[in-house]
Amino acid sequence: MNMPNVLVSQVGFPCGARKRCVVPGCEAAEFEIQDVSQHLRDAIGEFENWRAIFRGRLERRGGPMGAFSVGDFSKVQAPGIYRVVLPGDAGHSYPFVISDAAHSHLPRLFLDYVHSQRCGPFENEWRGPCHLDDGLRSDNGQPVDAVGGWHDAGDLRKWMTTTPLPALAFMHTRARLASLGNHWREDPFQDDLLNELIWGLRFVLKMQDPSTGMIYEDVGGGGDSRRTTEMTWWHENHAGVYADNEENHFTDNAPNSGDERTVRVQYNPIVQYTNIAILAGAAEMFCKLDAKFARQCSDAGLRCWRFMSSRVQDEFHQWTSVLAWRLLAALRLVATGAVGKEEVAEAARRVLDLQDATLGFWHLDLQRRQPYRGILQSAQPLLAAASLLELGPSHPLAPKASDALRRCWDAFIEPMRNTNPFGIIPYAMYRDPPTTGDVYHPLDNGRWFRFFMHTQTPQKINHGISAHWTSWAHALALAGTALGEGRWREAAWDQLHWLMGNNPLNTSLISGVGYRIAMPYSRFLGAIPGGFCLGPRGDAADGIFIDPDGRCDCVSCEYWMTPLANALMALSLLLPKSVDGSRKLGYAKTRQIPTKKGTSNHE
Repeated sequence: MNMPNVLVSQVGFPCGARKRCVVPGCEAAEFEIQDVSQHLRDAIGEFENWRAIFRGRLERRGGPMGAFSVGDFSKVQAPGIYRVVLPGDAGHSYPFVISDAAHSHLPRLFLDYVHSQRCGPFENEWRGPCHLDDGLRSDNGQPVDAVGGWHDAGDLRKWMTTTPLPALAFMHTRARLASLGNHWREDPFQDDLLNELIWGLRFVLKMQDPSTGMIYEDVGGGGDSRRTTEMTWWHENHAGVYADNEENHFTDNAPNSGDERTVRVQYNPIVQYTNIAILAGAAEMFCKLDAKFARQCSDAGLRCWRFMSSRVQDEFHQWTSVLAWRLLAALRLVATGAVGKEEVAEAARRVLDLQDATLGFWHLDLQRRQPYRGILQSAQPLLAAASLLELGPSHPLAPKASDALRRCWDAFIEPMRNTNPFGIIPYAMYRDPPTTGDVYHPLDNGRWFRFFMHTQTPQKINHGISAHWTSWAHALALAGTALGEGRWREAAWDQLHWLMGNNPLNTSLISGVGYRIAMPYSRFLGAIPGGFCLGPRGDAADGIFIDPDGRCDCVSCEYWMTPLANALMALSLLLPKSVDGSRKLGYAKTRQIPTKKGTSNHE
């Protein structure tokens, strides 16, 4: 075949990790792993071929996604570059790396991408300062300083639910991994990650209403020209559904010239709790680095928490997504001493009580009619429950949280992962299909599921869901680490491998990562290494779609901060803090010579 047809992560695997390949519609019964550093044929005008160092069996897997065969080559552990090959030249994979450092470049790549998305007084080799006149309040037209932050969603808008999330990821990364270096030589710190974090935090502080403590919703989010009578601002736990592109443009950078963008001062509960968690985390991180700035972040987070104290009985606080974010915010605040243990306990009780005691999933809301789902943070309840374990094993909430996590794994996660050969968690389980015209697959428990979003809704929104899988990757990595469960961490890797090429379209969703890469929707700044695309999305038949023709399909290929931030938080838990040289490429290794099927020897 001309194109690689064996599916595998196009990045690779840590040495000791579980390693699998997936082959669609395959008649072969076995496969081999070739070490591409060992030539068998090296002639001009011919394809090269390499020595096989492992042979294994392919096992057939059927299901709603189609017919596949799966091979396991976990026993191949020596650092190197390899590929999967089928007998009789029936197929092969793209080359991939085996090394404990195979993914270690990604945190720095993601940091550089976020840096390139700076809005405001920033200039690099290929773009200048922008939006120095942001913006005007949506309620009274008065000017407010909303200069700075980062662009998001493949364009120039700044959404406070998603755009600041890299700040949260940077804090996780700095706490768990080694320094990412000081390449930019910026002030005030000799640390690029800290300087980028400061950039994002300063914007969050600007977006707080000084009179109420509320965080504004967005800058340049757009108007409502596309809105119909059936459309709502919220859909699938995601806000901004009917916003248009009215203010998605560059400006002349001059205040009072008439092209200033709008700062939407609308109340959004997830915006509040997301940014409380960010500000409280920053207060904890900077207390020894910059005490004055740490106090500023602490005060801002507490003001917003107090603003929300008068809102806890509103209808939004019936949503599991809001309650999960409230718990995460409370956990960050209690670490700084800003709130009491009683508030954390009450927030935890409300989240844990929303889990189905039999089927393990969390309910969508207090009505308990549908399992939880969401475009952005699909695993948020699990993540909130896992975060309770960070309080320590002796904490009174730890046993309940552990029980909830294990119940979710046994009754929900594993059955959902087993619906497909890739080990991914489908988008949603449904008690009853919410639409007609979309295909839903039955589960043994009497429920239904789809791999991708249902399409036939009046909201006219069918998102790609990289943020869904990276949310699960983060939650599974956190829970697996806290519980000491290696299989949870393996499942976290499965979600990331899917987005790095181990999917039916053999396509990576991260620019500059892998061999066959989705063309990004980035209309103003172009393709940027490290950008994380929104897709893949599904069709009515629940088939996978990623724009294959370079048509700038925004709902499958626009860059989003959410999957990048989620993936970075997952990697901060999955990657080693340092890697020994013997586990990297370039280290002399013994050769692996195949013996019988499923084994390898070292020479």
